Amino acid sequence: MNKRLAHSLTGLYPRAWRARYGEEFQALLESHPNNVRALCDVVGRAIYERLFYVGGFNMNPDQRSLALMAYAWLAAVAAGANFYWTVADTPMATVMRSHSTLFALWTLIQVGALLAFAAVVIVGLPTFVTVARTALSARRWGVVGRLAAPLIAAVVTLLWMAAAAMWTGGHWVPTPWDVTGDWTAPPEWPPQMTRWTLSMVTFVLLVVGLIGSAVSVNQVIHRADVSVRRGLLTAPSLILAGSTSLMAAAVVAWGLFAERYASDAFHARNGGFFSSTNSASWAASCTVFVVSAVIAIRAARSAMSLPPEG
Repeated sequence: MNKRLAHSLTGLYPRAWRARYGEEFQALLESHPNNVRALCDVVGRAIYERLFYVGGFNMNPDQRSLALMAYAWLAAVAAGANFYWTVADTPMATVMRSHSTLFALWTLIQVGALLAFAAVVIVGLPTFVTVARTALSARRWGVVGRLAAPLIAAVVTLLWMAAAAMWTGGHWVPTPWDVTGDWTAPPEWPPQMTRWTLSMVTFVLLVVGLIGSAVSVNQVIHRADVSVRRGLLTAPSLILAGSTSLMAAAVVAWGLFAERYASDAFHARNGGFFSSTNSASWAASCTVFVVSAVIAIRAARSAMSLPPEG
């Protein structure tokens, strides 16, 4: 790998990480051949370091807990959105209404989502207001911009979906769950290739928005020296850990009962992510929900490690 490319790839990693490992890592890259697999591995690892390695670089326990809570909630949002659109307006929704066990598990997932949102609001809203007021008074526009990044990402994605829907006549919204499958698309929908292309743009915007929001939150917490009292942080972190664990367990159980009660509908291609089977899309949500729960538990443990308030 040439020196320029190795330097650019090393630059993808966090500043504190580069200060510690940068020279050695760049030399290692220069000694390895340049191929797609190596590039994907380096980029993927850089994303991991920016998102999840919040424990070693100048973060105290409350900052670490806040960052992990944000990651856990964003992961839960992604998993929940995929699970909802996999089930909603599909034969699986009809099956769910006819089986009380499936409906009860669906209700538990909704309860978990509300609890998780409440936990994030309880600790996130006052923290956001304090950081925003301080950054505006000090004219720290970099912090202000990072605070606005999640909202900007959401607005851009919604505007794109609205514009694409208008361009296609208002009959179809470009989501990754309404592309194709074991069903016949309505005649007023755009051609299949157009649906694939527009939905892929939506998917990229969603992924970039989620990752960008997570990175922005991490940088705000780090650069603005955010600090939260243990009394304000412990309870919400425990609620988030419990709610994400509840959602993960309920989603797993939902799929197992769906396999038992409606195997054919569960394995059909009528609601899955990018024309995958419903079961495959469910499995993806399960995985992300479990990851979310693990991160939330780490956040709670970090909050519990804070020294008692004196």
